[in-house]
Amino acid sequence: MPDNLARIFASAELIDLSSDIGNHAEGPFTTRIDALEPEPGAEFFCANVLPKIAAHAVGRLNAADFPDGAFLRHEMVHASVHAGSHIDAPGHYGPAVDGVRRDINDAPLRSFYGPGVLFDLAELDGAIVTRADIELPDGTAPGSIVLIRTGGDKAIGADAIDYLLDAGITVIGTDGASFDGPFEPMIERFLAGDRAALWPAHVLGRHRPYYQIERLANLDKLPAAGFFVIALPVLIAGATAAWTRAIAVLQS
Repeated sequence: MPDNLARIFASAELIDLSSDIGNHAEGPFTTRIDALEPEPGAEFFCANVLPKIAAHAVGRLNAADFPDGAFLRHEMVHASVHAGSHIDAPGHYGPAVDGVRRDINDAPLRSFYGPGVLFDLAELDGAIVTRADIELPDGTAPGSIVLIRTGGDKAIGADAIDYLLDAGITVIGTDGASFDGPFEPMIERFLAGDRAALWPAHVLGRHRPYYQIERLANLDKLPAAGFFVIALPVLIAGATAAWTRAIAVLQS
């Protein structure tokens, strides 16, 4: 590690921006985590795994042969890629206008670390964050990562996202479960006559590809600027979203 980078991290405060998968089961996307404990794990290994990897050892290696009669603990996670803190790739937003589906594994890693800018709008009146509510600081570099704290109950308007994309921002994060806010009020806006109310922030990404980070945590602990964001997506073949362990790096 270069000396200057080592010094930065040695003196930095790290803030975890992630929410865990187990805390965010909802609706049809219920998360289930099954655990196999070490003691029954030894029996399971001998009965189910051993015949597949070393059939000649069946009957010769037994559960009692493991240290303390126990194997290893193992968890199986059954979860949507949209559980917990996660990154949506453009392929998630629906059919692209150019016909190219952009999966999460196609995402350039360079996009997911960079200087951060925070808009703390949790106390904002109204249900939608608009262009009028945000103004990038002078000198904000293209490729910066913009985080928007909504308190979890606001949508992020397409006009606000257009403004950020025009400024060269391609990764935008929020503490909300969805960029388009809670589903029920969004659907009510549509039923009241707003024909563009259905997932407009997502649909925008069909013709202006960008990456959304949703379900972030601890945004209230960040300053407006002067921090660095690292939020790399997990590689998941064929997926249009992936979990992330997002952090902010604050220099002291």
